[in-house]
Order: sequence, then structure tokens, then C-alpha cells
Amino acid sequence: MNLHANDAAAEAEIRTLVAAWSRALEARDTEALTAAYTEETVLYDAIPPYRTVGRAAIKAAWDACMPHLPERFASRHEELEVSVGGDMALVHGLHRMVPEEEGHPCGTSSMRITSVFRRVRGRWQVVHEHVSVPFDPMTGQAAFISADRGAAK
Repeated sequence: MNLHANDAAAEAEIRTLVAAWSRALEARDTEALTAAYTEETVLYDAIPPYRTVGRAAIKAAWDACMPHLPERFASRHEELEVSVGGDMALVHGLHRMVPEEEGHPCGTSSMRITSVFRRVRGRWQVVHEHVSVPFDPMTGQAAFISADRGAAK
């Protein structure tokens, strides 16, 4: 998909949705966090169950995850690319949680994210999302993405 000049408004809408997602995550508000998801949304996540379908199930997965996150943290998207073509959009980049509490494991690595949006009746909705952490095929271990973009183990 190529981003055309006439899709600049759509790109801005999607970037606004991504920013709202980050604010909802920081606020630990799973209702707002999943507001753009549908009952058909498929999430391939970096944690079990690895494949989750539907807004309610994705919200439940986030609800289960919240107790493991630090009390306060920042949600940062980096290297975010948004491509819009008609009523479909592709977003990819890195996501990092930056905990105020030093040493919390959620701040160990950025995660790679890809989201596919579809505009339905004028509203952008997430139809597919993929979250992953790279791994070293020689060791089978996660290859964490450090804040300076170098892979660290």
C-alpha cells in the first residue's frame, strides 16, 4: 500500500487511534484499550494463548495481563509507519513500555507490532494485530530489542 496525499487525513486519524491506545494502556483502561477492535479481530500475541479472536477475548487477555504490569509506566510507539490505501491501512513499528520502577521486566525489550485497520461506515477498526519479540534461531532464546535498537540477550 502506498500512502497518497489524499490519505493524509486517514493517516492522522489512525495515528490518533494509536495514541489513544497508548493512553488507555497507561491508564490500565482495557475497555478503551480495545475500543477499536471488533468481534472478528485476530490478535497474534507474544504471550499465550498466542492467538486470540474477538474484542471480548482480547479485552480479557489484557485484563489478565494488567496485574503483571508496573503501577506506572509510559507506552511508547517508535519507528511507526502508517500506510493507507482506500479503506485499509497498515501500521507497523516498535512498542515499548517504559516503567517508572527501574528493573521491571516489562521494560526489557521493545516489541514488534503490526496492525491492520479497515474503515467500516467511516470508522477505523483493527481487524488484525501481530505482536512479537524476535528470537535467535541458534539458541531458541528471545533476542530482546534494547532501547538503542541493538539486539541484546
